[in-house]
Amino acid sequence: MAITAAGLGSGLDVKSLVDQLVAAERQPVATRLATQEARATAQLTGIGRLKSALAGFEDAVGKLADLDQFQQRTATVPDDAPIAATATSAAEPASYEVEVLALATAHRLVSGAFASAEAVVGTGQLVIGTGAGSMQIEITTANQTLAGIRDAINASANNPGLRASIVTGADGAHLILTATATGTTGAITVDALAPGSPLEALEFGAGTTNALTQASAAADASVLIDGLAVTSATNSIEGAIEGVSIDLLEAAPGETVTLSVGYDTDAARESVAKFVDAYNAVVGTVNELTAYNADTGAAGALLGDAATRAVKTALREALGQATGNAGDVYRTLAEIGISTATNGKLTLDAARLDTALDTDFDAVGRLFAGTDDGVAVRMKGIVEGYLAGDGRLGARETTLKARLEDISDRRSVLDTRMEQLRKRYQSQFNALDRLVSQLNQTSSFLTRQLENL
Repeated sequence: MAITAAGLGSGLDVKSLVDQLVAAERQPVATRLATQEARATAQLTGIGRLKSALAGFEDAVGKLADLDQFQQRTATVPDDAPIAATATSAAEPASYEVEVLALATAHRLVSGAFASAEAVVGTGQLVIGTGAGSMQIEITTANQTLAGIRDAINASANNPGLRASIVTGADGAHLILTATATGTTGAITVDALAPGSPLEALEFGAGTTNALTQASAAADASVLIDGLAVTSATNSIEGAIEGVSIDLLEAAPGETVTLSVGYDTDAARESVAKFVDAYNAVVGTVNELTAYNADTGAAGALLGDAATRAVKTALREALGQATGNAGDVYRTLAEIGISTATNGKLTLDAARLDTALDTDFDAVGRLFAGTDDGVAVRMKGIVEGYLAGDGRLGARETTLKARLEDISDRRSVLDTRMEQLRKRYQSQFNALDRLVSQLNQTSSFLTRQLENL
């Protein structure tokens, strides 16, 4: 190759020569490191994609692995019904006739009129109680006003469940005591301990002056369920129907409403469909990452990767295993309409699934969420194992990251070695340049001497 850039004494382009020699020395190693880095990076990205697909599947399979979540119930009432209801998996599908006779109410007492909130009531001791307990309050000259008594009640650490307030009407200020809980167990009693005490103006209950007026009686809720009387201290009925909670919205004596409890087949169908979609996403990701095109020679990032192959094998085997006992209604996914296509993905026969849910809803739930060997339970365990930080995929990630760090270190070593090589070549060519320069000078001297002869 022609050299046209002149050196200092030889006419050699020393810098260009050194650059080319160093580049030629670097290229094989640099190319090998770049190839290794690209492959490790692609594999690490592939493992990340696989973990992401498995995480989505873990969420879908987790809901199917929980029998209570799968076996949900619906509780329906007419739109204008005086009740609302919810049901858990413990509820048996059935219909109930409910009549709300009365709502639970909180006890409320009102005092007589005082000139103002700052009017003095008097000193002494008050014992105030509810079904939850009682408290004793010392009323002194420091808090003997109506407002002071209110504040003492509300501030007591032993308050058994009531609030005191003051409402000023046209006739004056009234102390109002309201139970914080509904029902007869929240009934308030107030007793001024000392007979003849001015605090008797705030008494209520057996053996007292009953100076307070009952504005709202403490009452339990009362309902009829299929003609049977049920009461509750609150406006929620719990335990009367196993697995069903009834919220009472208003009293409607004489009006009977139908409460229907049924299987939530829509939620179950949606959970199964999400399971199928999430599984197919995992299979699709694995197929893409391990694909090989014989025509183009293009290969997936995880072709031949043992961990990826193990994931696919474990999930496929879990799908094919029968669950439960020989007498169970459903033991395989195929029996409820889920089959495996030639590409490894699942197909869902919606009509067959609906038939299975209608035939034995709980049996479908056990197929997925059986305590020991339900399909979803098995697959959830497999996925959790692979996604764990110390699982097989985590170990593969660690190995690939270590490989990338090693490549980076080797590249740094290569840079250092090439810099040393550059300095050596530079020194050698500079020496050569000086030698050529000296030879040129000698040649010129000899030429002039010969010309003078």
